[in-house]
Amino acid sequence: MNTEISSKAIRRLMNLFPVVLSFLLLSCSAREATRALDKAESMMESHPDSSLMFLGMMDKSLLDSESARARYALLMSMALDKNYVDTTKFDVLQPALDYYLKKGSPDEKLRTYYHQGRIFQNQKDYDKAMNSFLKGIDISSECKDSLTLARTLVAQGYLYFEFYDFENYTNSNLRAADICRCLSHKNYEFLSLLNALNGAVVLDNKIRADSIMNLIDLVQPLTEGQNRLLLERKLSYALKFGSRKDLETMMAYKDRFLESDANCILDVISAYNKLGNDQRSIMLLDYLNNKNIDYDTLKYKSICVSVYKNMGKYKEALSAYEDFSHRVDLLNSIKFNQKIHSINEKYEIEFEAQKDARRKGKLIWGCVWGIVILTMGISILIVSIRSNKMQKDLAIQRARSIELENNKLKSEREKLSLEYKNLQLEKEKKELEAENLSNRVERLEEESYSLKRLIAEKKELPFEVEKAIKVRIEMLNSLLAGYITDNEKYEKPYEIWVKELTENTEEFMNSNRLSFQASHPRFIQYFEEHGLTVDEINYVCLYAVGLRGKEVGNYMKKRSHVNTSSAIRKKLGIDKHETNIGIYVRRLLKNL
Repeated sequence: MNTEISSKAIRRLMNLFPVVLSFLLLSCSAREATRALDKAESMMESHPDSSLMFLGMMDKSLLDSESARARYALLMSMALDKNYVDTTKFDVLQPALDYYLKKGSPDEKLRTYYHQGRIFQNQKDYDKAMNSFLKGIDISSECKDSLTLARTLVAQGYLYFEFYDFENYTNSNLRAADICRCLSHKNYEFLSLLNALNGAVVLDNKIRADSIMNLIDLVQPLTEGQNRLLLERKLSYALKFGSRKDLETMMAYKDRFLESDANCILDVISAYNKLGNDQRSIMLLDYLNNKNIDYDTLKYKSICVSVYKNMGKYKEALSAYEDFSHRVDLLNSIKFNQKIHSINEKYEIEFEAQKDARRKGKLIWGCVWGIVILTMGISILIVSIRSNKMQKDLAIQRARSIELENNKLKSEREKLSLEYKNLQLEKEKKELEAENLSNRVERLEEESYSLKRLIAEKKELPFEVEKAIKVRIEMLNSLLAGYITDNEKYEKPYEIWVKELTENTEEFMNSNRLSFQASHPRFIQYFEEHGLTVDEINYVCLYAVGLRGKEVGNYMKKRSHVNTSSAIRKKLGIDKHETNIGIYVRRLLKNL
C-alpha cells in the first residue's frame, strides 16, 4: 500500500516538473530582459548611439510580457529620436502606445505622448502632434521626469513657430529653460533661451528680449558652438533694436554668419540693406535664390521689397510685395482654417458632452425615481414590520414586567430570610463571645491564683523571679478588672506596664523566662537538658507567650533570629518538615 502511494506521489511530481521548470525559465528570462533594458536606459542620455546599438542587438525572445515589449518599444523610440532618426511610422512605438496609455505611470505616459507627437511632427501632421504634446503636458503635475517635460515644451514651441504663434513659442521655450536650469542641464537651457530670444525679437518686445539676454549671460561658460549661435541671435537683436553702430559692430562677423544657415544669411542681407549696401544685398539674394537651400520665404520676400525699393526697382519691389502679401494671406487663411477647425472640433466635443450629459441626466433621474419608489416601498414595509415588532415588544415587555415583579418579591423574601439568619448568627456570635470571655477570665483567674500560691508556698524565691511574678500578677489583676467591669481606667495601667516592660527587649525576655521558670519549671528544665543557652530559652519563651515567627523577628529586631531558630531545631531534634516551632513549643508547655 505504501509503495503504491509513493509511486503516485512520484508521478504527480513528475507531472509538475515541466510546469515548475517553465516557471523558473520564464522568471529567469524576465530578470534577464529587465537587466538588459535597465542597461539600455542607463546609456540613453550619455551614449544614445551605444544604447541604440545595444537595443538593436538585444534578443527579442526575452521580451515575453506585454510590459517588457512596451518598455523596449519606448526605449527604442527614444534612442532613434536622440540619434536624429526621424521616423514617420508607429511600428516601433505601437506596443508602448497600446500598453502605457492605459496602464502606464504618469512618467511613462508623458514619454509615450512625447514620442507619439514627434512622429506626427515628422509626418507634418501638426494638429495631431500638438494634441499629443498637450496631453503629455496636462499630466505633467504628476510626473517626475522633468527632462522629458522640457523636451515636450520645446517640441510644442516648434509647432507654435510653424503656426506663427510667437507668443506661445516664446513662453514654451522659457518654461523649458526654467526646468533645465533646475536640472543643471546648461546645454538644453541655453538652446531654449535662444529660441525664446528669437521669439521676443520677432514680437518686437525689447524688454523681454533684454531680460532673456541677461539670463543667457548667466549660462557660463559657453562652448564655441554655443558662442556662434549666440552671435547669430545677437545679429537678429541688433537688426531689430540696435543702432547703426551696433549693426556695424555685428557685421564684423559677416564671414562667420555667411557660413551659417539660410536664415542667418537673410539677417546679413537685411543688415546690408539697413547699412545702404544694396549691391551686396542683391548678390546674396541671388545666391540664395540660385542655391537649393531652405529658408523663410516670407522673410526673404520682405527683404526683397526693401532692397528693390532702395535701388529704385519698383516693379520688382511691387512683385515681391504682392508675393509677400499673397503668402501672408495664405498663411492667415491657413491659421484661420485651423482656428475654425479647432472651433468645430471644440463644438463637436461640447455637443457630444452635452448629449452625454443629457443621457446621463435621464439615467440619473430614472435612477432617482426608481430609488424614490423603492424607498417608499421599503418605508411602508419597515412601518409594517415596526408596528408588528412594537406589538410583540409590548407583549414581551408586559411579560418581563410580571417576571420582574415576581423576581422582586422573591428577592425581598430571600432578603428577609437572610436578615433573619444574620440576626441568628449575630446572636450566636455574642453568646460565643460571652462564653469565650468567661473562659478567658476564668483562665486568667487561675493563672493569677497559681502565681499567688507560688509566692505564698515558696518563701525563698530569687528576687528577680519574685519581682517578675508580682508584675505579672498586677497585670493580670488589671486585665481581669477591665474584662469584668468593661472600664478603661483598669486597662490603662495595664497598657502602661506592658509598654514599659516590652520596650526593653532583653529585660522583658529575661523576665518572661523567669516567670515560666517559676510557673512551669519542667518546661524550662526540658530546654536546659537539651543544651539550649539562656538566650535560646528566652527566644523559645516568646513563642510560649503566643507570638508567631515573624512577630518574634520583628520584636527582637535581629536578622539572625532565623539562624537561632535553626540552631534550636537542631538541638531539640525537631523534624525539618515540622516548620512551625511555635506550635511545638506551646504543645510542649501544655504537656509539661
